[in-house]
Amino acid sequence: MTTKIFMQFDPKKVAVLGGGHGAHCMAADLASRGFKVNMFEMPEFKNDLSQLFETKTIEIDGCIKGLYTLNKVTSDIHEAIDGVRYILIVTPAFAHKAYANLLKGKIDSRNQTIILYPGAFAGLLFKTIFGDDCPVVAEANNLPYDTRLVEPGKVMLYGFNNVNIAFLPASGGAALFKQVKALHPFARIYDDVLEAGLSIVNPAFHAGLCLFSINDIENWPKRPFFLYEHGVTPSSVKMNIELDNERKAIGRVFGYNLRPIEDFSNLPEGYTWRDLYKAIHGDISLTSISGPHNIDSRYLTEDAPYGLVPWSHIGRIAGVKTTYIDTIVNIYNVIHEKNWWEEGRNMQDLGLDGMSVAKIKNYLRSGKK
Repeated sequence: MTTKIFMQFDPKKVAVLGGGHGAHCMAADLASRGFKVNMFEMPEFKNDLSQLFETKTIEIDGCIKGLYTLNKVTSDIHEAIDGVRYILIVTPAFAHKAYANLLKGKIDSRNQTIILYPGAFAGLLFKTIFGDDCPVVAEANNLPYDTRLVEPGKVMLYGFNNVNIAFLPASGGAALFKQVKALHPFARIYDDVLEAGLSIVNPAFHAGLCLFSINDIENWPKRPFFLYEHGVTPSSVKMNIELDNERKAIGRVFGYNLRPIEDFSNLPEGYTWRDLYKAIHGDISLTSISGPHNIDSRYLTEDAPYGLVPWSHIGRIAGVKTTYIDTIVNIYNVIHEKNWWEEGRNMQDLGLDGMSVAKIKNYLRSGKK
């Protein structure tokens, strides 16, 4: 009689991939709640986190306080994901493709789940890169924390954000969501990853503020700049509402009732610019955050190419005009001397090129074309 040996995947053991603000905060938060956390950073950035690699501890201050020891800190991806149930990718969207290529062929597609924070349609990107051997990929519409890295191994948590999570394929999402709630007890579930991607908070939350604050952003350090304090003006939040309205119109074609700004800022549907102004300007967890301090900040270089650009592409499929979304991207093209339409997340990345609304919905549900 032969005995089968099964690899154990501990639901309390997770890998946090990334070495920035969000990854530090998530590693510390989960460690504070009894999870065994393996933290991974790409080998080329290992020296930047040398102290963390040596001590394997993260000090967190603010809404959580303490010094927490991680299970491992490594730049070996095999070591990082060995035996973990959840692989949590907490990086800017521009790193998603590199992580998908790094993880391809290394995941146990039956027993491990990848979750991205925020997703920015990365569930679809991972499916495109992994092909048929793709594990379940989930994505959140926001980072669960308002946080800033003080130094490697030390992070400040200003506040918590509500997050919604979606799964690809969506058909098994409800069952998996019950397990994922252990990571984020207050999370809610989306219908599918397209709804999650259209519900990313930041592109319609930062763009108006950043666009009308370019001079202040470029003038640092001549004078201090706090986006949620100085950049929140009647004009900037009016622009945010136009962006939000355009993505909501796209969502309606796909059957979604999108309300990410309402969920994030605790606003009613049909909120006005005055409501949004008061919600942002009066949020102490936001107004104390300094920056951005240059035009290459992810507030611009992530939100436009990985949020606004795919919204526009999906809008064309849906037959929705995206006048203000396109305007922001075009202005950022000038500011950055780049073509974000070419460099941003496109339909080929998402595997949606040439598909109709009905075919996309079926693909999201089944994971099969």
